[in-house]
Amino acid sequence: MRQLKRAVHIDFHTMPDIPDFGQNFDAARFADMLKEARVEFINAFAKCNIGFAYYPTAIGLPHPYLQFDLFGQTVEECAKRGIGVAAYFNGGLDHEMARKHREWTVVNKDGQIIYGDRTANFFRNMCLNTGYRDYLLGMIREVAERYPAVEGFFIDCLIIRPCYCNDCLESIRSAGRNPLDDADVLAFARETMLRFCREVKTIAGDKLLYLNGLKLSDTEELNTHAEIECLPSAWSYDFFPARAAYIRNLGKQVLYMTGRFNVNWGDFGGIKSKASLQNDCWDAISNAVTTSVGDHMHPRDGLDPAVYKLIGEVYRELERYEPWTDNARAVADIAILTPAIGEVTKAHNGAVRMLGELKYTYNILDERHDLSGYQAVILPDNVPVTPLLKQKLEAHLARGGGIISTGRSGLNPEGTKFAIDAWNMEYDGDDPWNCSYFKSNVDLGADVPDSLCGIYNQAILIQAKEGATSVADYWQPYFNRHWDGFHGYFYTPPDKYAGRPAVARSGNIFQFCFNIFASYMDYAVPVHKFLIKYALEQLIPAPSLKCENIPSTARVTLTAKDGMRIVHIKLTHPEPRGRFNIIEDRQSLSDSTVSIKCGPVREVYLAPERKPLSYERQGEYIRIFLSKVDGYAMAVAEGEPAEP
Repeated sequence: MRQLKRAVHIDFHTMPDIPDFGQNFDAARFADMLKEARVEFINAFAKCNIGFAYYPTAIGLPHPYLQFDLFGQTVEECAKRGIGVAAYFNGGLDHEMARKHREWTVVNKDGQIIYGDRTANFFRNMCLNTGYRDYLLGMIREVAERYPAVEGFFIDCLIIRPCYCNDCLESIRSAGRNPLDDADVLAFARETMLRFCREVKTIAGDKLLYLNGLKLSDTEELNTHAEIECLPSAWSYDFFPARAAYIRNLGKQVLYMTGRFNVNWGDFGGIKSKASLQNDCWDAISNAVTTSVGDHMHPRDGLDPAVYKLIGEVYRELERYEPWTDNARAVADIAILTPAIGEVTKAHNGAVRMLGELKYTYNILDERHDLSGYQAVILPDNVPVTPLLKQKLEAHLARGGGIISTGRSGLNPEGTKFAIDAWNMEYDGDDPWNCSYFKSNVDLGADVPDSLCGIYNQAILIQAKEGATSVADYWQPYFNRHWDGFHGYFYTPPDKYAGRPAVARSGNIFQFCFNIFASYMDYAVPVHKFLIKYALEQLIPAPSLKCENIPSTARVTLTAKDGMRIVHIKLTHPEPRGRFNIIEDRQSLSDSTVSIKCGPVREVYLAPERKPLSYERQGEYIRIFLSKVDGYAMAVAEGEPAEP
């Protein structure tokens, strides 16, 4: 199967009222532009959101002004140039079929088939328990048979929506379930969706397949690879790194699908800055995944040369790094656990942001993964300890590993007590206060004031047993924030020490009583980060990576390949501008150092030029000197480093 890298995802959702459709399209020029931009793979348009086909289909509805086989010519010309093509089908949207077959649409609980913003995308959706299912499968099969050079399929907008249409309700009742029970309706919608996906998998056979919009837990055995769709200026720059940190551990190829858009999908008039696209691509290779850039092709003129000039400049740069990035893996000291397969939450985003600012290395795992290679495990905010996880955590503690557990994490699945005796703490129920405080009992550094700090996102109350200690004390307010009929109690100063810890330590276990990671996403309190930093310093005295004179806005990661340790230093970072976050400038940095734990090295250099870097051996580390970093730098220590 092809190695996926330097890809482009081409949207082509085209309204019917464009009479000069395809007039200036030339498939050879299209493919040449991709080749010049160093593109190796594309998702190309077979059927769009509107419902039009871009090939002479015997089943579907071609665009009304289609005069030639646009999709077929695209596949043919790309194949000549070694560019792989996956056929794009929108599965969840088909507005033309929704118009012509109202009985094929999702009916919401209020009996509506049209709802929401009618100038947007999702104001009507398709039901796969109707004739639409056979219609769509027929088109996918038609493309698979007609165009054998197609290397795969990308099926979009597969969102599980409860449907209250007659077909679904009758099917639910026939199965002995209750059509008035929303849970039964949703469960049937999920079963319907997954049945359809398995049928698509049968058609795809051994070709590439990506089913976009579904939970990872639903598609693990169906998707051949992963595409993390994220336009960060609109979706947040915290979305991608957390998901990459999880998905890269699932044994499949992973693409970061960003976009050339300054605003969002379908933004024909917005091209992001070069620094912004570089940032996203650097984020990908820094996280041991590859890249895809989303575009939207003009219906008359084809690809925009300015867009592919930009993509080409960035992709030619990435290509030079591929001797070090192809098949590299992330090096990580910390395992951040999810409560379920693929469940990456706000708390995980907060943990990743915090660890990125602190320059710690991490992966996100679920309980099925091996924890033996990690120095510390983080249970962020709400990770119950199942019997399987209990076994793995106890083995981790026996090896001398550490645990940071926050909020309701660490409790048994019933939420009644801490699941492992080594916690050595009592669970005293939910926290009744909505405006409480803590005071650190440890030195958090010269920049952290010795004062009470707000908790902001309460979870539980804890009490340390004999042998456990309080790292930070819990202080309660005079009263909760509330309305008593006369006053809104907004001003809630701290009153007194509550006789319990806010953060307790037992051996190598730190338990925080509050949701520190979700809170960091909402409030970004520096003291919260420095409290986590203190705990990590106790648990990981010799991390794989250490940095000097590198700001918190920078991201530094560590990957490995073929006896090499590869340090990625990225300085571009977003700036809030109104309601969007924008990257326009490359930041620079002088006279910084990175230290990596490794064995003997033959040479240390700056890739891709292989420019030698000065370094010194300090025990089990080598300390690398960086005179200047402009936007991004890749420092390579080549030799035979010890496995992390």
